[in-house]
Amino acid sequence: MKVSSDDNLFEHYNMLNDSHKDFRNLNLFHLIATYVRGKEVVDIGCGSAYFANILATKGKNVVGIEPNSDMRALAAQINPKVTVIPGNAEEIGTLLKEPVDTIVMIDVLEHVEKDNDQVRKVRTMLKNNGEFIFVVPAYQLLYGKRDAQMGHYRRYSKKALHKILAAHGFHVKHMRYWNALGVLPYVLSEKILQRPLESRLRGNAQVGILGRMIQRGLQFWFSRVENNFDFGFGLSIIGVAKTRL
Repeated sequence: MKVSSDDNLFEHYNMLNDSHKDFRNLNLFHLIATYVRGKEVVDIGCGSAYFANILATKGKNVVGIEPNSDMRALAAQINPKVTVIPGNAEEIGTLLKEPVDTIVMIDVLEHVEKDNDQVRKVRTMLKNNGEFIFVVPAYQLLYGKRDAQMGHYRRYSKKALHKILAAHGFHVKHMRYWNALGVLPYVLSEKILQRPLESRLRGNAQVGILGRMIQRGLQFWFSRVENNFDFGFGLSIIGVAKTRL
């Protein structure tokens, strides 16, 4: 039986249900939270709502949108205080009653077939001086089996992102690469060995003493180094774009 990209995503995030051991998402989410300035926030493709919960604890009025019923059930189980409504990113115009301060899409835009249309829809649902915060995979050259399994249509360059944002009334406040440490393992796995990059260390699986030591080392790297320095390359691109008046 063929496994869908939704099934792959649920299994991936279900495996990562102990967020304190998922050094990647734990540090990425806390970094992105520092960029959120608005009070009313919508997290599109919120998954288990861990990031939305971080924002809620900081006093934000946050709503999550999530198309996958299994993910919504997981969110209800581990982040029950967050409001998560069913729906796709493409439906944002009908799901939201009025424009909000900030819209966040973390590892989501690459899942949308018509990303130009999606950015346009995001713009229409933001207030004046509203902000669009996003994380996307970097470098189309790196597109591989893992991308296909996760339902990605593409990876991005900074140039492509600037172009699509400018076309729909945004100016870029901030854009940086993130996860420089992961580039070499990703290239080795996806392009040389021709197999998806293993993510077991990010989960709560039994990884042994050596695995736990690596997890602690990676946690230190992401929290103290990666989140504070842009090395000019990385597996992801983080951006903050503001609506133009």
